[in-house]
Amino acid sequence: MGYLAGMTTQYRTDEGLPPLAAPDASDTERNRAIVARMVARHGAPSLEDYRRVYAACGLDWPGDEEVRRRHPVAAPAA
Repeated sequence: MGYLAGMTTQYRTDEGLPPLAAPDASDTERNRAIVARMVARHGAPSLEDYRRVYAACGLDWPGDEEVRRRHPVAAPAA
């Protein structure tokens, strides 16, 4: 168990993040809450990020507006 000797405990704070879904929430509500928290913590992907993923998966690009409707997208850089 020597590998545990250097480990430290890190605590995350939920301060400033959207709330978690209620225990009785639907799968869709839970998904939306998790995505909202990830976006608040790390930022949303750009349209270029989504284009790379669609291309890597061999999927046709549905268009910018459809991707914005389906997914959180970062605002364009000014």
